[in-house]
Amino acid sequence: MKKSVGVSVFLIVIGVIFLINNLNFINISISDLIKTYWPVILIWIGVERLISNRE
Repeated sequence: MKKSVGVSVFLIVIGVIFLINNLNFINISISDLIKTYWPVILIWIGVERLISNRE
C-alpha cells in the first residue's frame, strides 16, 4: 500500500498550527482559518490524487 506524502505533510502542518495556537505563540482562530481556506484543502486533495494516480 502506497502512502500519500501530501496528506502526511498536510496533517503535520495542521498539527503544528494547533500546537502553536495552544502554546499561545500566535493567536488565531482555527475555525476562521478553516472557513477561509477550505477550498485550498479541497484543491490540495484533488491534486494529490491526480499525482498519485500517475505514478
